[in-house]
Amino acid sequence: MGLVVPLPIFMIDVVLFLAMGYAIFFLLKRINRYSDPNLNDLVLYSAVFLIIGELGRITDIIDDFCCRGAFDNFQYATYFIAIVGVIYTVLNYIRFVEMRYVPTIGDVPEIDHSSRANVVFSRSRFLEVVGTLKKERVPILAITRSPEIYKGFEEGLLSIIWVSQVEKGVSPTALHVIQGIIHDFVRKKPGSVVVIDCLEYLLLYNDFRSVFKFLTNVKDYVVFQGKSRMIVFVDGDAISEREKSILLKEFEPL
Repeated sequence: MGLVVPLPIFMIDVVLFLAMGYAIFFLLKRINRYSDPNLNDLVLYSAVFLIIGELGRITDIIDDFCCRGAFDNFQYATYFIAIVGVIYTVLNYIRFVEMRYVPTIGDVPEIDHSSRANVVFSRSRFLEVVGTLKKERVPILAITRSPEIYKGFEEGLLSIIWVSQVEKGVSPTALHVIQGIIHDFVRKKPGSVVVIDCLEYLLLYNDFRSVFKFLTNVKDYVVFQGKSRMIVFVDGDAISEREKSILLKEFEPL
């Protein structure tokens, strides 16, 4: 039994079969690997749709040798399901990335100024807040691990404290030092905004109770004595539901 199609056609069929097989193997190894169930679902759906498409590729290789046209309806059905399914998972993956990591393009929402102490659990929302602060032209003190996030602020309005173990940073274990810096800044610049975006890093070096005590002390001074605002960012997946609920007792979600 020999080929009934030109060799280049057969080679293309084989390459597509191997490529889809590798993609399926890649996805199967990542099922239930992630903490977010939505991402796990997308991985599973992608694997299922590609497996359906791979069944069509198998029959395509078979009819390169015989039975031309015998599998046409089956191939049309599997390719249709696989293509529509992959389109669905790709679009939903992009939506997942946008919601979690990327600020949407367009008008940046206004910050609710009725609350003076806020917590943000979404990175995309946090980046939106940073974009809004750039437009507000108020003094900002950023306690951060990522100074590059604050590029574009008007010169003279932004002060950055880099939390790090290296010489030019402030140690994450020195919560009293960070608190003193914040107090001094707010005292000199009432009406300013204090942003703490490295809570996960602080929790690596301190227990939650110590960090929460630090946050509440800073909040009381910033809001009630300094007449300023405080915004804390923490990845919602990096802390427990109990810790999240404790934070929400002191900080309004933003």
